[in-house]
Amino acid sequence: MVVAMSTTATRPVRPKRGSSGWMPNQHGAWAMLVVPWLLGFAWLVRNDGDIFSSVLLLACWMVGYFAFFTTSQWLRSRMKPRYLPALRTYAVAAGALAVSLLLLKPEWLSWGVVFAPLVTLSLWLSWRRRDRTLLSGASTVAAASLLPMVMVSDGLWPWTVLPEVVGISLVCFGYFFGTVLYVKTIIRERGNRGWVAASVAWHLVLVPAAFLLPDVLPRVLLASFFALMALRAWLVPWLGPLRGRNFSAKAVGIGEFVSTALLLGVLLVF
Repeated sequence: MVVAMSTTATRPVRPKRGSSGWMPNQHGAWAMLVVPWLLGFAWLVRNDGDIFSSVLLLACWMVGYFAFFTTSQWLRSRMKPRYLPALRTYAVAAGALAVSLLLLKPEWLSWGVVFAPLVTLSLWLSWRRRDRTLLSGASTVAAASLLPMVMVSDGLWPWTVLPEVVGISLVCFGYFFGTVLYVKTIIRERGNRGWVAASVAWHLVLVPAAFLLPDVLPRVLLASFFALMALRAWLVPWLGPLRGRNFSAKAVGIGEFVSTALLLGVLLVF
């Protein structure tokens, strides 16, 4: 007994290491980052668009997200130095990719007028430690949803984006902002009936809104998809948090994967 107690007492305790910002921990962001680009890329392939620039844009976008995430964590931590190695690395890599992209597509620089305020707002909210707010979610979803429009454009002026691609971006925003609301109802705001009502209302509005999209898009299928998402927005919280049952993050993630795959199927197959 004495030996055991002595061994336990003298065993060194490893301090918990905080995140250094190298790997984003917002797992739900990956679909939001990739799906709009994938939809824009599919449109370019079908219409003989500029494939190389879009692939370079994806590389710049992903590395830029790593730089954005690390910067937001650095600001949130009140500039703790442990984030600086990752921040410098990702910032330099993202800058190099951005310069290469703009040398190839200098007209895309005009999109900075739109992206700069969205990124600035998100980083400011991180500084205020409000990066989990609805406003922060809306700004990041808006930035991601713009990608298809950027990919097929010759810049902001003159406007060259076809209504079909604008519709794709709007669908992306509607869906991913809906997921922000929905996930809050089962994670951070679980059991809050007001959030559930807002989530259901948002998805219900998307059902008739789908019929306002260009007719080259599968409007009936999109309306049916958003109706299904509205049902999910009500049913899952009602079966879970509103009855005192919590769902694991893994279960939520699987559900999001299935719904995102279904949206891709609607837009890519049909």
